[in-house]
Amino acid sequence: MSKNTIKRKDIAFNTFVAMIEQSHEDITERYMNDLLKNPDTDAYRKLDRDSVYRFSDLIYKDLSKWIAKEYPKQKIAERYIKIGKERCEQGIPFSQVQKALVLQMRHLWLFVISRVEDDNIRSVRESINLNNRVVLYFQRATFFMLKGYEQVIYKKI
Repeated sequence: MSKNTIKRKDIAFNTFVAMIEQSHEDITERYMNDLLKNPDTDAYRKLDRDSVYRFSDLIYKDLSKWIAKEYPKQKIAERYIKIGKERCEQGIPFSQVQKALVLQMRHLWLFVISRVEDDNIRSVRESINLNNRVVLYFQRATFFMLKGYEQVIYKKI
């Protein structure tokens, strides 16, 4: 866990961040297997697997920083506008881009649920706050990716 992450007092936050930081490659691999086999995301099969893997892994790394409040909203905007433009230019339908984000969030939660013991999450409030931070991250990611698509489609740069 990064030194800055330790300053958070919530056990749920620290546990979650540490889990992501220690296991991001495993989570990414599970996600990639689903993404490339899922019929709703078949357009991703035409992309370079390593490139998609690196970006997907980076999302999990950034998410741990976002949870620890070390990652500003502007960074999310820059990253997802860029990826929105790239996916649009690569011909990936937006519905599949959005489905890819949904799958990524799902695999994160499946991993966490498989690893967290009841006594690690002591407070319902901490769990709700943690969930809210994760959901907010993915909602902003979707919004900014859509903005990237719009900028390509409408040539607004």
